[in-house]
Amino acid sequence: MARMKKLFTMLCACAVLLVPAMGQGVNLTESGDMVRVMRHPDGSRSIYQRQAGWRGMRCSTYTPSGRLAAVNDYTEGKYGQLVGCLIYDHTRKNIIYKVSYGYDSRARLVEERMFSHPGKKLVQRVIYKYDSQGNRSKPLIISLNTGGNNVQEITPTMRDDVNQINRELGGGRRGR
Repeated sequence: MARMKKLFTMLCACAVLLVPAMGQGVNLTESGDMVRVMRHPDGSRSIYQRQAGWRGMRCSTYTPSGRLAAVNDYTEGKYGQLVGCLIYDHTRKNIIYKVSYGYDSRARLVEERMFSHPGKKLVQRVIYKYDSQGNRSKPLIISLNTGGNNVQEITPTMRDDVNQINRELGGGRRGR
């Protein structure tokens, strides 16, 4: 269980770090893929690859010993915003989580939701707030119990939830 928790934390760090990481430190491989390597404090590393003709990015995360731990396939929308992510286990065959992203009316990321697969149970929410200058806060990470009956079923759409978050945060007011 502790190993799964550590893997889960590492996968979440990839998702949280991806948005600011996109477009920074990019290298081009021989095959033409754009790549970014990110080394983590625990010795693990994540390799981000963007392939020509695909609207998305792949993040392969390796343990400190160099073994593949997980693969994240991110899908981008028409304007380059993240719209979803599939997280596979080390075999690259089994989906273990699905992630959806929500934005406010100013196209700012306000929420990430991670669901178990295939059960579609919400296991984590990451919520962002913005100050009056538009600076994003540190993420508020809400991890839900993945065992037992405490896991919530989600039925509202992401759009409905983003509107609710904006109302709660006073996001309906326009700055400047």
